[in-house]
Amino acid sequence: MTRNGFLSRLRQCPLIASVQATEKSPLDHEETLLRLARASVDEGVTVLRLEGLKNVRTIKSALSMPTIGLLKRRYPGSDVYITPTAQDADTMIELGCEIIAIDATRRPRPRKTDLDKLIAHIKRRKALVMADCDTLQNAILAADAGADIIGTTMAGYTPDRATTVGPDLELLREIVRAVDVPVIAEGRYSQRWEVETALRIGAAGVVVGGALNDPVKQTRALMPRVPFLRLGERPVGAIDIGGTWLRFGVFGTDWQIQTIDRTPNPPLRADRIAWIRERIEAHDVARVGIGTGGIVDPSTGEVWTAKEYLMPDHIGIRFDEETLGVPTFAHGDGHATAWGHACLPQYAGRRVATLALGTGVGCGFVENGRIWAGRRGEYPRINDLPAAGGATYEGLLGGINLTPSPSETQMEAGIAALEGAIKALRDLYFPDDIVIAGSVGLSPWLAPHLERLGAVASPFGGDAGLYGAAALALFPA
Repeated sequence: MTRNGFLSRLRQCPLIASVQATEKSPLDHEETLLRLARASVDEGVTVLRLEGLKNVRTIKSALSMPTIGLLKRRYPGSDVYITPTAQDADTMIELGCEIIAIDATRRPRPRKTDLDKLIAHIKRRKALVMADCDTLQNAILAADAGADIIGTTMAGYTPDRATTVGPDLELLREIVRAVDVPVIAEGRYSQRWEVETALRIGAAGVVVGGALNDPVKQTRALMPRVPFLRLGERPVGAIDIGGTWLRFGVFGTDWQIQTIDRTPNPPLRADRIAWIRERIEAHDVARVGIGTGGIVDPSTGEVWTAKEYLMPDHIGIRFDEETLGVPTFAHGDGHATAWGHACLPQYAGRRVATLALGTGVGCGFVENGRIWAGRRGEYPRINDLPAAGGATYEGLLGGINLTPSPSETQMEAGIAALEGAIKALRDLYFPDDIVIAGSVGLSPWLAPHLERLGAVASPFGGDAGLYGAAALALFPA
């Protein structure tokens, strides 16, 4: 088969079915996999990706489909296992595979195999080479070495690139721009919009495996995350770090507060960490959730930006297992509070926005069981939007800018600001529900206006921040 012939097939149907079984799965049987392959072919698939001697022989003989073939072989001293050697490639060619998939990462190869020579060997055997790559650099090197097709198969599966949630669309975009050979998108594709996005980026085709043909992976993906405390006896800790107070709550299996400790928020980060660690050890909690002012990267637990006048000495503080001694789940306080609301029965499955009006103004949004955050944990910056008159919503609604007993003028401005903030939330996020939390949001002068504005007071009352932090630990987002 020529490369143009392969591309012609993909123009008929760009979805490539990878028909493989998880190791030791009950599906790891050639006749079973043949039935799965036939089901995809009957729906219009024109190219298959297959692995293993018996599987390829059985399916290839029954279905006259162009096949991307590979042989997974483990060799001592090497992590490369997708068709690692020329002998493995020859096995697939002799079974009639028109395209041979090979690991094209730059990890040490078995038997000191040279990647360039392996590509040349396969091409001499009149088969096409699909180079399964993990990085842009390795994709360019594989294309320069003569690979006919580049795949993003290994993205996130080697130390050279972090694993993304879902497919690595940015790597695909980079590779499509950088190489002159067709690019096949592969790796963690499970939804139609992901497949269509890859094609719009410029992929010639998209390989989907587990989402089509592997009930083991599908079961794992759909298995509900059991609340942590149902698996053990120790409680969970919840930490709410605001501009005024640092609070620690202990939660039981019923997601209810057992006890609360609090202290004025220390001005130094070292003192914050020390106080939290003392509480963790005193209450013997198994893990902690944290909602904090500033923006925290949930993947690292680092607060990478915060307002000094609200949260002094907070930028650079890190909340993780290394610093706190137990598994830790940290988000910005607006995100954490929104997640807590979204876990309640009345809001589960709905588009829920939260405005937390305390010392500052926090905001969070949850849809489809997911906290909507930026790549580094950014939150909807309603607080910094200008209200009527030019002041920000945080300037008019943040407790740090209000006296303990606001004047009539301050209250009037705050009520108008809340109306504007809620309108901004509706116009930007189209929420089903808007929940208001925080000491200012639930104050006697502001709370009576919530119903008129189409918002509701937090069912958690003044402990919404703690319940949200506990939800991060009990029901990881």
